[in-house]
Amino acid sequence: MKLLHTADIHLGFKTHGRRDPDTGLNTRVLDVRDSLDAVVQRALDAEVDAFLFCGDAYHTADPTPTQQKIFVQSLRPLADAGIPIVLVVGNHDHPVTFGRASSLDIFDHVAGEVYCYRKPAPNVQIIDTASGPLQLIPLPWPIRSQILTKDEYRTMSPDELRQFIEEHYVTYIQRRTNEILEGEPGVTADGPERPLSADVPTVLAGHVTVQGAALAGSEHTTTIASEPTFTVGQLAVRPIDYVALGHVHRPQDRNEEGHLPVVYSGSIERVTFNEASEPKGFQLVDIDSSRDPRTHTAFVDTPARPFVAVEVDARETDEPTERILEAIQDQDVSDAIVRVRYRVDEEQVAQIDQARLREALAPADTVAAIERTVDPAERKRRTVVTRESGLEEAVRQYVGQHDELAGMEEELVEAALELKTELNAERSGAD
Repeated sequence: MKLLHTADIHLGFKTHGRRDPDTGLNTRVLDVRDSLDAVVQRALDAEVDAFLFCGDAYHTADPTPTQQKIFVQSLRPLADAGIPIVLVVGNHDHPVTFGRASSLDIFDHVAGEVYCYRKPAPNVQIIDTASGPLQLIPLPWPIRSQILTKDEYRTMSPDELRQFIEEHYVTYIQRRTNEILEGEPGVTADGPERPLSADVPTVLAGHVTVQGAALAGSEHTTTIASEPTFTVGQLAVRPIDYVALGHVHRPQDRNEEGHLPVVYSGSIERVTFNEASEPKGFQLVDIDSSRDPRTHTAFVDTPARPFVAVEVDARETDEPTERILEAIQDQDVSDAIVRVRYRVDEEQVAQIDQARLREALAPADTVAAIERTVDPAERKRRTVVTRESGLEEAVRQYVGQHDELAGMEEELVEAALELKTELNAERSGAD
């Protein structure tokens, strides 16, 4: 049985984007659309038996109608081809307020074999595919607001609630796998029950945090640390053949030494320069009960927009512009989002030919910033943030003057740039 496993599309983020003159949309929204279209096309070309999406379709729980339209249109070829689509709700897909619909609930009304899970199912789900039945154990993001609606849980502290969720999910997995081993009935999409079997391909599809997962450059360690967390052993329970995960944006198999892959597919597009060197893609999965190991996986790259960070120290040269140009030419900036940072002495500032730098960057898709760091002639003089300073340069200078902000520089810069992008989008009317 062939499966395609993807997650963490985050359609709607606009960092380092601009208004596209042809469509009126933000260029980063278009980048995500193009990568998602490539994922779907590969699923069609590989003739997969099911498409597993493990959460975080959108960047916020309130996507715009345009973003929802893009997501539906991208997945429609799968439905038209009769390929079952499994959608697991992630933390970005679901609103905090109890009772509100998740951003994926619309797929309950979309034609085709679409199965959307916003909470753990009470039974193992049986999904019929071209290669036979697939047994599915859905494990969506735990929604705390739903738990707190019950009187017996309202007085729980955050730590108690986190522990309760962890214990509840582990027990849930154990019960579902025992049902398979004992051949108890599972539930099909159209309602009738059928007996389960350990010989049938079985997948756990979840949006959760696994202990020790390596985070992508744009993710915040403090946020992940406060979430319910599970060990590999709690998820990799036989007769499960494959654990398909979303939530962490760096692709990885958390169980490389075992024969039961526990895999984060990773995100399909880069968000910040902290992810410049990270691969972006999805997983092709092949489960064959006649071989050992039963499950083989292959990571496939998406055509994610490249991020190029150019760093150059031009202080020890008589021609600083030439040194910076050489550093740019050493990189492939074609169709990339590019950031240039150069360092010069104060007396060199007037020698920098900004027009030539811009010309060298013309092949880039977007020039996110050209930043300079100036070593003053008087070393004791404080760096001054002026009106001429770019936003990123200004934030970095400000952080450098405040010891209490040490270690937070990258997060503050990315937050400032995202706010600027959102403000610009509002002013220009970009969707």
